[in-house]
Amino acid sequence: MVAMKFVVRVDGQERILHVTREDGRYQIQIDGRALSVDCQTFGDPNTFSLLIDRRSFLVESAPVRPDTGEYFARVMGRHYDVEVLDELLVAVRDAEKEHEHTGDFTVKAPMPGLVVEVRIAVGDHVAAGDSVVVMEAMKMRNELSSVVAGTVKSVSVAAGDKVDSQAALVTIERD
Repeated sequence: MVAMKFVVRVDGQERILHVTREDGRYQIQIDGRALSVDCQTFGDPNTFSLLIDRRSFLVESAPVRPDTGEYFARVMGRHYDVEVLDELLVAVRDAEKEHEHTGDFTVKAPMPGLVVEVRIAVGDHVAAGDSVVVMEAMKMRNELSSVVAGTVKSVSVAAGDKVDSQAALVTIERD
C-alpha cells in the first residue's frame, strides 16, 4: 500500500488530500470525506476515466508547468486550473515565503520523521541549496536544504531524534 498527502488547488480553492493506493484502487480522504476511486487510462496517458463512488468522469489533463505542479484539466467538458503539491513541495513553498519576510530562515520538518544526519553546526556558513539535515519519513530519505545563504544560528535536533511535522530543525541568519 502506498500513502501520500497532497495539497491540491483547483481554481484558487485549496484542499488537502490523503491518498492511499492498493491493488490499483485509490482511497482519498478530502475534507473528512472518504472516496473510493478507480482510475483507468485510455491510449493517451493524459486522458483517463475516474469512477468515484459509482459516478464516472472523463478527465483530460495537460501539464502547464509540471516542475511547479501546475496543470490544466478538463472534466466532463469543464476547464480547471489545477496545482498539485506533495508535502515536501508545500514545505519548500512555505519556506520560500518565510525567506521573503524575515531575516532568519528556519528549516522545518516537512512531515513527521526521524533525523538521520545533521550536516552542519552552529557557526557554519551555508549557501542557498546546501543540504543541512537528512530525514527519513515514510521509508524514504529526504535531504532538507537551506534556501538562503547565511550563518547557522541554531541547530535544534541531532541524529536519531524523532520530529513532528513543521518542527524547527535549523535556523540560519541570512547574509
